Amino acid sequence: MCIFTNDKDIPSYVRLATRSLQYLVVPLLSIAILIVGSRHLDDCPAQPYIPIWHIVAGCSGILLPVLYILFDKLNPSLASRYPVFSELLDNAIVFIIPVYILFEVAWLITGTVWILTGDEEKVCDETIYIFSVVVIINFWIHVLTPLVFFLGVCCSRIFPFIGYVTYWKVIKNAIDLWTFRTRFLISVVVSVPLSCAMITVGANGLTSCKPQQKIVDSVLLNSTDNSTASGEERLFDLGYKNLPVWLMTAGALLLILPVMYSVYDKFCKQSSAQLNTSPVQPGCRRMSKFVVILYLLSCMAWALVGFLWIFGTHNKETCNHESNTYKFAFASLILLNILMDAWICIKICIVLYWSLLSEDI
Repeated sequence: MCIFTNDKDIPSYVRLATRSLQYLVVPLLSIAILIVGSRHLDDCPAQPYIPIWHIVAGCSGILLPVLYILFDKLNPSLASRYPVFSELLDNAIVFIIPVYILFEVAWLITGTVWILTGDEEKVCDETIYIFSVVVIINFWIHVLTPLVFFLGVCCSRIFPFIGYVTYWKVIKNAIDLWTFRTRFLISVVVSVPLSCAMITVGANGLTSCKPQQKIVDSVLLNSTDNSTASGEERLFDLGYKNLPVWLMTAGALLLILPVMYSVYDKFCKQSSAQLNTSPVQPGCRRMSKFVVILYLLSCMAWALVGFLWIFGTHNKETCNHESNTYKFAFASLILLNILMDAWICIKICIVLYWSLLSEDI
């Protein structure tokens, strides 16, 4: 029997959490890592393996949704037509998944060693070095999250009273309070103040980061002399407007987060029973999913642009690492990264909670 034929029995909120991680977050982050590693292959002369680490990590991340499509979509359809072949795929995943996880952990440890054993100024360009540190920290957080969850489950089994009290005093109360109004309020509190600050600082940066006329003439002269060599970089370079434009655009995207979350919660998280009784037309529901996915893709793509622009301004004449605009943009990017990590960890815990504890309640 195919091990994936019970997918319809999975609750809608768990299925949505797994699908968002499998088909959206992991592939986009992997593509970003792959692009950064490919663009900076020659920027780590003292440690040339760091860009290679990014390329391999990006390719292995892209492989994950392919595996899920193969075993989660193709295999169930083959169960009735070709049961023998379906059984072979079931056995294959039992071997492939542990090997894949072991490789990911081993490759993460390898990248951590390469990063920690080198000096930032001697090993790599500042852009790829800081990006590597951020990626390494993110990966470790995502790896340690299920380990901490499993440790908590083990402790609750060893000390049943502690597990019982923890569930009824903490987890159960949190689940009861986790209503749409609470989630919407959190999205407003998180997004509105930060987005307004980003738009304000970005608008102010358009004037405060403006270079003097002598600097402008020098830059134009140099760009004319090296037009062929730097033509590719200028496609992604707005000069002194990089950071202000990024801040204002990111702030605008963040400002509409509560609206996008409302659409996501009302139209994209409905179970099969809710879909049958919902007055919303299927076409409107599909459009809502398309808008939410497009919004998430735009946010993650713009975050990647922020990494490239913010960490690439250390040698600029204006809006460099000494300016207040740069410091605020850097802090905003790190804060957004922390919020994304928290969201991913919550999704992981939701899946683990349903898988390990839902039958006990």
